[in-house]
Amino acid sequence: MIILGITGGIGSGKSYVTRIFGALGIPYYDSDNRTKQLYLEQPKLKKELSALLGESIFTNEGLDTQRMAKLIFSNRELLKKVNFLVHPYVVRDFLQWAKPLQAPYVIFESAILLEMDPPFHTTRVLTVSASREIRLRRAAGRDAVHRQSVLDRMDKQWTDVQREAGADFVIESNDRRALLPRVLEVHQTMLNIRTTNNEN
Repeated sequence: MIILGITGGIGSGKSYVTRIFGALGIPYYDSDNRTKQLYLEQPKLKKELSALLGESIFTNEGLDTQRMAKLIFSNRELLKKVNFLVHPYVVRDFLQWAKPLQAPYVIFESAILLEMDPPFHTTRVLTVSASREIRLRRAAGRDAVHRQSVLDRMDKQWTDVQREAGADFVIESNDRRALLPRVLEVHQTMLNIRTTNNEN
């Protein structure tokens, strides 16, 4: 299975870039959104998360994502424990999702792909980078309270420099350069990997 991992911090534009690949016919797995479903679909995960964060983390409507964010993004150790608990479920779910697909490659999108513990190795990694101010504007607008919560989340994630050091491709999402030409370059490289693998 040939996998392109796409990562980037909050507000970087990684989801937009991923959707461009989707428009090219490449299936993609949105781990952030899928994880929210796994909390509801996997009773064991729900039980383990409740034991870690408290029973009140789930309401009649499901997972209280705002409360969870406040807890984990103010406590680095707790964030690490939650990620260590959740990631194996996400990886198994991704592999089950990808197995029947007929595509030259598939995409695993995750904001913390390179920080996953245990690590999840993809064929290639693309990171989407943007300046801190652009990311803040995209994620929080002018709402001062929301901006602070976004800043707190940024501070718990890797920097663009760290992600770029672990990536095979970097796309700058800076509102000045068109994204499509760079996406097409990466897409062609991934197709070439598939061709080379088939020839071998």
